[in-house]
Amino acid sequence: MDTLSFVLGIAFVVVIAVAIVAVYAFVKVKEVKEQIENNERNMSQEIERVYRNFHEENRAIYEHISNRVRDIESMIDSRLDKLQNKPKQLLKD
Repeated sequence: MDTLSFVLGIAFVVVIAVAIVAVYAFVKVKEVKEQIENNERNMSQEIERVYRNFHEENRAIYEHISNRVRDIESMIDSRLDKLQNKPKQLLKD
């Protein structure tokens, strides 16, 4: 009977130890899962921010190029007008 009580006592201690380890493992798994979810959320936000910055920079570059093209076209148009008017002025003189 003493041996049976001893074996049952040891088995009870082992079951309690396994239960404690299982609870600890579940808590750690939950923490890691929350960290992964937070990291995914942060990565998603960072990707969205980079995407917005890229498109804003792209739009700014396009706008700058468009303004420069408009300025160049205006300058060329002005020069052509001057060239067209110059022979008329020479004929008048």
